[in-house]
Amino acid sequence: MADRTEQYWFDRNDDCRTQRRKKQRFRRNQARGLSLAAVMFELRKSYQVLFITLNVDKRYRDDVNFFTMQGMRRTLFQRIKDAHAYERRRRSIGRPLEDDERTIFHDIRGLVWRQESGYDGGSEHVHLIVFVSVSRRDHVRACEELGVAWNRITKWGGFDNANRYAHSYRNKWGVAIGYVHRNDDEKREALRKLIGLYMSKTVQEPLDRDEDDKLFGVRYFG
Repeated sequence: MADRTEQYWFDRNDDCRTQRRKKQRFRRNQARGLSLAAVMFELRKSYQVLFITLNVDKRYRDDVNFFTMQGMRRTLFQRIKDAHAYERRRRSIGRPLEDDERTIFHDIRGLVWRQESGYDGGSEHVHLIVFVSVSRRDHVRACEELGVAWNRITKWGGFDNANRYAHSYRNKWGVAIGYVHRNDDEKREALRKLIGLYMSKTVQEPLDRDEDDKLFGVRYFG
């Protein structure tokens, strides 16, 4: 029986051992990503789900390799973590954040990430599936705010806000982004496909990475 997931891990230029390892890694990525999504909907009944690609402005792409992008990604995640820690400290002393102090970082509950290179040595970029509090009523604006924050942090950044054209994915995975309720079976299944196939893939891997460098992961921020 044909493996319908083959396009997400198979490269005919790989030897048999490499093909086997990539398929195993694809399965591990699937398990981790889908597990996080399941836990997120156990903890809260609904989210605004964002799908964003973080990249680099064309003027600076020649100056950014895998390790540069890796560092910028880690800085972004640390800023989100710091925002949650600061909010918890404020609450502990009875001084919750004012509305004008909140940023998109405070409303990010968890995310799935994948770092990769464009085909044929293209630019470095990071895909994110982000679970955001439904207090953010406009998912397109929330995604835009995250992209602007990335630009501010990196100075060289660019981004693609896929929430602006969410319905263009209807015939691919289904509409998996925007407002998603735990009981919306259609959107939940589309989200499982987006995470379990596209985000879990083991193709487009950067050539300059070391064997131990991670290309996929999940984060929970609370």
